[in-house]
Amino acid sequence: MNETRKEIKKVGIISNNQNLKAITTAKEIYDYLTSKGCRIYLLGEDIVSQQYSLEGCSGKEFSSQVDLIISVGGDGTFLRAARYSFDREIPVMGINVGNLGFLAEIDTTSMYDYIEKALHGNFMIEKRMLIEGKIIKKGEGKSNEGFPFLALNEFSIVKSALDKIIRIKIVVNKNDVASYSADGIIISTPTGSTAYSLSAGGPVVEPTNRVIVVTPICPHTFFNRSLVLNQDDQLEIELESKNESMILSTDGVKSSSNLFSGDIFKVRKSAKSLNLITFDKHAFFKIFREKLLSKRNF
Repeated sequence: MNETRKEIKKVGIISNNQNLKAITTAKEIYDYLTSKGCRIYLLGEDIVSQQYSLEGCSGKEFSSQVDLIISVGGDGTFLRAARYSFDREIPVMGINVGNLGFLAEIDTTSMYDYIEKALHGNFMIEKRMLIEGKIIKKGEGKSNEGFPFLALNEFSIVKSALDKIIRIKIVVNKNDVASYSADGIIISTPTGSTAYSLSAGGPVVEPTNRVIVVTPICPHTFFNRSLVLNQDDQLEIELESKNESMILSTDGVKSSSNLFSGDIFKVRKSAKSLNLITFDKHAFFKIFREKLLSKRNF
């Protein structure tokens, strides 16, 4: 529901660096917000600041200064923008450029109306669950200290190309629950249930739920279903493989830390959340129908 908020004056903009329309749209939003007296922050590494010779800043300054983040692009751009919001739980607003997205809710044709509403605090916040993970190397203790990986959509662990399948054991609250022989495993939030997890056969979960979804990738076992866990469950993924290493990705971005046979990847719900700006509490179902379900099915 709507809350009384102070007017927003410091706004960060992040756009898709590979999409010309997103870049030009971001510049248009920059000019509009500047005309409204806002202080705008752009990442120095992004194309918008470079192409238009605008002042750019570091990621650290960006995260510490802005009161609102506007993502211009699709869901991939939104995921990148969201990472700068996690520490302070900065509200994030998605402007969709290109294909319809679940996270980038607002169309460019009506974006100025919604930006104006956002500047005056006239919006709703959806609290989206995050999950965090850590690698426990073979032979190390299972300490709860330090969960360096944080995901809005999912963690995925996959074999390298042409490598042998991975044997995966799922342990929940210290109980052996299931085993898979598969090409990999996806550990998803409700937000991520319509992304990689869905393409692997996982369930669609309404995104304000608080569950963790575990879905095997191309399983070679009789039991090939997803598991839906409670948000408070403590999950451990035990890995066994004849491959040299396995690839860990967070929200589609490959980690510099590979996994090896005997390693454990531990996952739990994060205490942090994503504050997603929305103007329609039913937006998910409308987008779901338009994006994933053909009208002829109704």
